[in-house]
Amino acid sequence: MTHVVTESCILCKYTDCVTVCPVDCFHEGPNFLVIDPLECIDCTLCVAECPVDAIYQDADLPNGMEEYPELNTQLAKTWPVIIQKKPALADAEAWGKVRDKRIYLDTGEHSAETSLPEPTAPLEEYKRTPEFDREHIPAGLLHDHHTKAGVWGRIVVLEGRLRYCLDDGSGRNWSLSPERPAWIPPDVPHHVEATDMVRFYVSFWR
Repeated sequence: MTHVVTESCILCKYTDCVTVCPVDCFHEGPNFLVIDPLECIDCTLCVAECPVDAIYQDADLPNGMEEYPELNTQLAKTWPVIIQKKPALADAEAWGKVRDKRIYLDTGEHSAETSLPEPTAPLEEYKRTPEFDREHIPAGLLHDHHTKAGVWGRIVVLEGRLRYCLDDGSGRNWSLSPERPAWIPPDVPHHVEATDMVRFYVSFWR
């Protein structure tokens, strides 16, 4: 069995549960958390920590919450892991007891071309990393990375897919592919995740 985050969490995103999880199984989206069922050890510690009673065992879900095990499973594959407590969303208290919030769930999937900033002035490439695969991604790219002031990065995927995640508390993330590269603005904290086979490199521009 596993535990499941349900509708009450939407538009609240309290993270008290994250601090007690012994296996870091929570994943963060823009306005919701989910539990990775492959990581959850059914310890129950998170249940009592949730201020809006959003967490249930999958075998004991309230009526109307039947879709949430699958939502947790699918979103955990793409959302970044969260391991530290963060402030709840600004209107969390007001939304805590509101019902029928499913329509407000933001999955965080955005178009890299339209949602990420791009340079507004001409730049020149001055450095490029070697190619990386899933097993050889530098540790710095996996945890709260950022480029230097005035330097833009560009992630170019040669094969497979790579997830680019902002570490600014928004939970926003983009799925990159050979057809969809992404610019990395200066000083924006981020990390990448490879859930499958991938080859990519990062170039630097100024």
